Amino acid sequence: MNVELWTTASCTTILAVAVFICLFEGRRRSQELLRDVPMPGGASLLWGHERMVSQMSVGEAYAQWMDQLHSQTIKIRGALFKPDILVVADPLAATHIMQRHVYDYPHSDVVRPRIARLLGRSLGWVEGETEHKRMRNLVAPSLAPDALRSGTADTYGAAEKLADNLEMHLLEHGGSTVVSIVDWVNQATLEAIGRLGFGHDFGGGRNGDAQKILGVWRTMAAMGVSRVGPMAVMMLRRFPIFNSLPLKALRVQGDVRKTIHEGVAKELLRRNASTDLRIRDNDLLARLISAHEAGSIEADELMDHISMFIMAGSETTAQSLAYAIWELALNPHVQTRLREEATAYHGSPSYDDLQTQLPYLDAVTREVLRLHPALPYMERVSSKEDVLPLRHPITGKQGQELSSIPIAAGQTVIIPITTINTMCSVWGDGKKFRPDRWMGDLPPKDLCSTGWSRMLTFSDGPRICIGYKFAILQFKVILLTLVRRFEFKDTGVRVIDKVASSLQPVVQGQEELGPRLPVHVSLC
Repeated sequence: MNVELWTTASCTTILAVAVFICLFEGRRRSQELLRDVPMPGGASLLWGHERMVSQMSVGEAYAQWMDQLHSQTIKIRGALFKPDILVVADPLAATHIMQRHVYDYPHSDVVRPRIARLLGRSLGWVEGETEHKRMRNLVAPSLAPDALRSGTADTYGAAEKLADNLEMHLLEHGGSTVVSIVDWVNQATLEAIGRLGFGHDFGGGRNGDAQKILGVWRTMAAMGVSRVGPMAVMMLRRFPIFNSLPLKALRVQGDVRKTIHEGVAKELLRRNASTDLRIRDNDLLARLISAHEAGSIEADELMDHISMFIMAGSETTAQSLAYAIWELALNPHVQTRLREEATAYHGSPSYDDLQTQLPYLDAVTREVLRLHPALPYMERVSSKEDVLPLRHPITGKQGQELSSIPIAAGQTVIIPITTINTMCSVWGDGKKFRPDRWMGDLPPKDLCSTGWSRMLTFSDGPRICIGYKFAILQFKVILLTLVRRFEFKDTGVRVIDKVASSLQPVVQGQEELGPRLPVHVSLC
């Protein structure tokens, strides 16, 4: 028995020492290769710089450090003795990662399991060029311009339903009241993706299925923006094995996917079992069912695609719309000008007219998406050694100018999208909401990102958001509909940005209430 105990203790000690050596070696290797990359001061011994990042509004810490260090490429100290994290806002380096070598930089061990829990093993989760292209080619026709043109009427239907429900609510409160606009627009975006992608009516985002989906998402988001949310991310980033533990925060994330699978997804498949799918060849659900019947995809993949498109096609656009309405409330002159353009166009603009005939709506759309990207940063890990090219060289410790950085396999890289989209060195008054910038001269292309509209809101390269054109369609249609019928005013609360899988607005001092964006709404 004593021998047994001694053997167990010895094995445990050896394992602990081995783990420590591996952790130390990984940290040493990272520090060696990144020794010339500037790092801000003030790191905590235990939490590194990561806790400072989480305590500030999204992207603000990176922006301050890059200004302080005069560099668009920096490193920060990882929490819990994790190797240093490389933070890259340099446009050439970002292009290298997202366009030319995207499959060499997969999602990190904290991001990919979260995607699987929330949305399943679908397009956002898959890695590797072959599998990613297979999934993308399967669903792409359903989100192409021709499919969106034919589905524009469905989007208007969802927007008008929202406006009718909101008007009824206002009439019950004397014609004006304060609402958390996030909850309202989420109903419309859920209805829009239900109609266009699946031929499904969510009852204006108010029926039983819709309320269950929105309810579990709110629970998950509230937990994510709470004080423990960022700490949990740091723990998972350092110890990915925790992803397999039965923790409440992880279970709640899984509840989102489970709710869709057991509810609306099963109903969609049951209802379409006897439908002639050939007459709906551009319908997303029809393509998924046809692929399953042909043996091209398994049942689990089919269900996960449904989950991903319902959530990714509704929640992120809803947050962007909420920020848009908040910006209009803060900037009444912008709201008035947008309303004048919207009412001057009689009827409902077609898909093509939305792109060309409403220039101020287009400018407001771009400005909101620049300032408030739904995905405020990307976290990737290099799968092999690499050399990262820089458009803006850094100065090494010996005073030498360096136009590239060596990268070790396993290096965590953060691309801070919010910081990149708002850099004053590129955009001038980059942190200011000014739609007019899109109606004049833009910054030189060589200073900007190569993504949509010179920003990274929808990512870039082969993994650019596959539904970004639908997101823009939803955004414009719903905002146009609302600004024609309602006036929005500031309530005076201070809103800060947090992250719970996507960007979330939180009222300062009321973080425990979860994502909220109170706006005073009245009938025009």
